[in-house]
Amino acid sequence: MKDPILLKGNSFGLTIVLDPDLDFEDLKKAVAKKFEQAKEFFNNQKQIAVKIEGRKLDSEEMKELVDLISEKSSLLIAYVIEDDRMMETSFAEAAKKVFEPQDQDSSVDSRKKGSGQFYRGTLRSGQSLTSDASVVVIGDVNPGASVTAKGNVVVLGCAKGYLCAGSDGDEHSFVAALDMQPMQIRIGSRLARCSDGEREKKKKRFGRAKANDHQPMEAQIAFVEDENIYIEPISKALLNEIIV
Repeated sequence: MKDPILLKGNSFGLTIVLDPDLDFEDLKKAVAKKFEQAKEFFNNQKQIAVKIEGRKLDSEEMKELVDLISEKSSLLIAYVIEDDRMMETSFAEAAKKVFEPQDQDSSVDSRKKGSGQFYRGTLRSGQSLTSDASVVVIGDVNPGASVTAKGNVVVLGCAKGYLCAGSDGDEHSFVAALDMQPMQIRIGSRLARCSDGEREKKKKRFGRAKANDHQPMEAQIAFVEDENIYIEPISKALLNEIIV
């Protein structure tokens, strides 16, 4: 009998292949069983991105499966991709801003903020990615690799390289990553460097940590405020505050 649920690792997290014909309630039971069996395998993983294949799900079905997977495993699904559509989770709200058109009255060029591209795969040392719009990297940005965009930069993986958003001077752009460990971040004309092995420092005013005060292993967003680059855990309240 064919397994109704297949799990496959990929460069940005996990691909889940679903039986297209199984009743949804039976599918949920199969998903619960699969992730209960695989729970120990995921013990060392926290936040991941997930790609759904094999079956179309509506938003409610997707939410039920995401909640079920989180309940039955130690995983926190930060981002879901289905046929190149970004589904709503806490992290996806930042990534979605890459593709949302801005208000026509905005002073920011809509070509940069209202359009974007996907790049699938890990960028290794010496490789670079440049975009005239915004970009979502589905994979890691390794040390020595670079991503430069006129709009926003979102990394669905570990960001350890050089990241530049708002490359034409736009300091309203942002950089977001599932795991933020960059060698350097530039937003507009603002620059911050993170040295290897730097110890965690105390947070600055308003409880915000500067880019040099990096705290790893957490979905975070980097943005400019008061001429400094700050990095904070992604939250809906923060997104509403810094993304206009």
